[in-house]
Amino acid sequence: MPGDFDLVKERVDIVQLILERVPLKKAGRVYKGLCPFHPEKTPSFQVDPDRRRYHCFGCGRDGDVFTWLEEQDGLEPAEALRVLADRAGVELTTRRGPEEHEREKRLIAANDTAHFYFRQALRGTARGKEVAAYIASRGIQPETVERFGLGYAPDSFDGLLSYLRKKGYADEEAVSAGLVSSTERGLFDRFRDRLIVPIKDGRGRIVAFGGRAMRPDQPGKYLNSPQTALFNKSGTLYALDAARAAIRKERAAVIVEGYFDTIAMHQAGFINVVASMGTALTEDQYHLLDTMRIERAIVAFDGDAAGQRSAEQRGSDLARQVQRAVQRAGRGSVTARTGLAVYVTVLPNDTDPDDLARRDPERLRSLIAAAKPVLEFVIDRIASRSDLARTDGRRRFLAEAVPLVADEPDPLTRELYLGTLSKLTGVEQESLRREASAAPREPSGRGTELPTRAETTTKQTGSPARYLMALLTRFPEEAARADLDPSDLNDPDLRALYEQLQAGKHPTSDLPAHLAAVVAALGASAPEFGDEVEPGQAIEIAALSLREWNLRRRLEDAGAKLRRGEGGDGSVLDGEIAHLADQLTELMRRRERHTVLHTADVDERDE
Repeated sequence: MPGDFDLVKERVDIVQLILERVPLKKAGRVYKGLCPFHPEKTPSFQVDPDRRRYHCFGCGRDGDVFTWLEEQDGLEPAEALRVLADRAGVELTTRRGPEEHEREKRLIAANDTAHFYFRQALRGTARGKEVAAYIASRGIQPETVERFGLGYAPDSFDGLLSYLRKKGYADEEAVSAGLVSSTERGLFDRFRDRLIVPIKDGRGRIVAFGGRAMRPDQPGKYLNSPQTALFNKSGTLYALDAARAAIRKERAAVIVEGYFDTIAMHQAGFINVVASMGTALTEDQYHLLDTMRIERAIVAFDGDAAGQRSAEQRGSDLARQVQRAVQRAGRGSVTARTGLAVYVTVLPNDTDPDDLARRDPERLRSLIAAAKPVLEFVIDRIASRSDLARTDGRRRFLAEAVPLVADEPDPLTRELYLGTLSKLTGVEQESLRREASAAPREPSGRGTELPTRAETTTKQTGSPARYLMALLTRFPEEAARADLDPSDLNDPDLRALYEQLQAGKHPTSDLPAHLAAVVAALGASAPEFGDEVEPGQAIEIAALSLREWNLRRRLEDAGAKLRRGEGGDGSVLDGEIAHLADQLTELMRRRERHTVLHTADVDERDE
């Protein structure tokens, strides 16, 4: 992950910061104005948003957001960092010393060395040449292979490890860079017999790799580098370094799901395309694009069967994510404007951007141009499966749509969508406005990420019960995996919803109106797991955690009664406490076993 200075530098829009004190005018890709450091009549001071620096060609003053505050306000570097971090909403970790900078340089260099190894294996080994032929069969041209630096990881247990050792890298550095895995069995190459895609940060430095399996028996079609000091999956956009100039020029970014979607689209002339590293768009990725001062981000969902089925849910998740991002960013006055609009398009059945870019680029271009704002997209999807000719159909529609609109942070946009809902249902806009005002509001703070290993957390949902039900509404086909009695759910609405799901009802079409409203509220916190998490196992762990939570509450209540002398014969309460403690011990043992088995399963797939 980037250090504090790098993260703040990425989050703070240098143009907006300097505009607070110096009038600037856009001139091509830079902004120009009169230099604040020396008297002049002809503008020689310019700000480059791509490089995140300012420079005066008259007096030679040059710097970034930190030196700007240091020179304008006389701040020390550490104080400038604190001021900008506070205004940008970035939580600082620790101030990085020279040793941390040196370590970062070593890890970057290790990745560069590994990339050379992968590139040579693609060109110079028999298996590498087979992989090169596979790449060509996908329509990827040699110059594109060179531009994106594709490579091949040989099917060797420790080939890369040995190569890194020869080049002077310590085993610990190879592990810390995510290139080598360490287990009880020893060290071994993380990537083996895989087509390799280097992943770069916005500055063009290789921070991670993605590997595509080249045999059907390999676990996991794609394997990415783990989270490292350099690589934060949720804060990285693949190919941003190659797409940045085109994104700024077109004032729009197109976001696809996969590496090869991105590569194929760049090759077909869609240069403003990036990939989101597994999810539609994270909050950090939204901020990253927003600092570029562009107008639109268009998310393209695949048109395969799974993509078509999940488009509404993914669109709803995306809408919530954008609302949270805008609400949080709005608290800082130096961050980029929070008006980045997010649009959605769904590709035709059984297609993806890779296919269309090669076969029908003009159709792909028209689909991107016809993308809808994400909230409009979700409302249209909900309306398309709602019977708006019937009273109960309109009620269910509003139960799902109103909470989404209620969380829209921009008042004018919120009113426009309330007007849309009014036209669709015939309900007065004033009535809908009152309903929206009374709807539970989505919290605007950070904390929307879920643990990688499916650890149960309740920060987003308020209780283990709501977290579990958020999982079950997202993955209703896994409802049987929740080993619960309805009485384990104290909330009557959650209990009724659980009973409906256990009976095979679908959360988006088969529920009564009041439960549909519960589902809509839970949808804001329904997680979207990465490939490393199996939803059914996550549900099992969440159910066990809920039962553990209930037992702990009962133990606390019984202990409180015993301390107050309530309940008559103390031996009865002692016996109850002992029984509850035994149940809790057994339950914790079961939950630990599920968690360990799940973690081992993930590690096995990673290897």
